[in-house]
Amino acid sequence: MKYKLIGPERSEGTYDTFDAAAAAAASNYAEGAPLQWDNPEPGRHLLWCVHRDEGLKVDTHYRIIEESQ
Repeated sequence: MKYKLIGPERSEGTYDTFDAAAAAAASNYAEGAPLQWDNPEPGRHLLWCVHRDEGLKVDTHYRIIEESQ
């Protein structure tokens, strides 16, 4: 299984593990940013940046798509 990271405008790379792809996506945000991953359907993951004061999900710029090898 490979994990393709897709950014706001283009593919950001393919990783061997979900954790590596997630770390690459999270590295685009400030340390300690309130990030949350959702898995709305099998094989697809969305990265949300959650606004602390209102608990609103405000950002879905990064996605990870699971790809068979």
